[in-house]
Amino acid sequence: MDGKQALYYGAVALAVLIGVSVLVSVVSAILSLAWAVISGVVTLAVLAGVVYVAYKAGSWLSGSDDASVDAGSIGDSRSSSSTSTDDAAERRQDRLRRQYVEGQISEAEFERRIESELETEEFDELDRELERER
Repeated sequence: MDGKQALYYGAVALAVLIGVSVLVSVVSAILSLAWAVISGVVTLAVLAGVVYVAYKAGSWLSGSDDASVDAGSIGDSRSSSSTSTDDAAERRQDRLRRQYVEGQISEAEFERRIESELETEEFDELDRELERER
């Protein structure tokens, strides 16, 4: 083996080494970028989950429950005041039921109060119908 041939093989080996080094660097950069994107997406998903849980916990602690709103009420033609009146009546009835179940009021008192609530609710409904006709 003469000097020229050894120099030629050395140059080829150096070129292959540089080529492999560049290829490994490019693959490493692509993998790093993919890892950064994946970790960013996972971080945003976890953050969104934490915010959602905090929102639900806050609404649960404050006593409001957005899960009771159904999709059918979006296009409802009733006014917001009638909806709030219905909600208030439901809350009063729920409170009466809870008091009865907990033994704070008797069955007779519960029935009397519920009957009074239902009469008030019927009166409110008639009043709303008269408003709509005007």
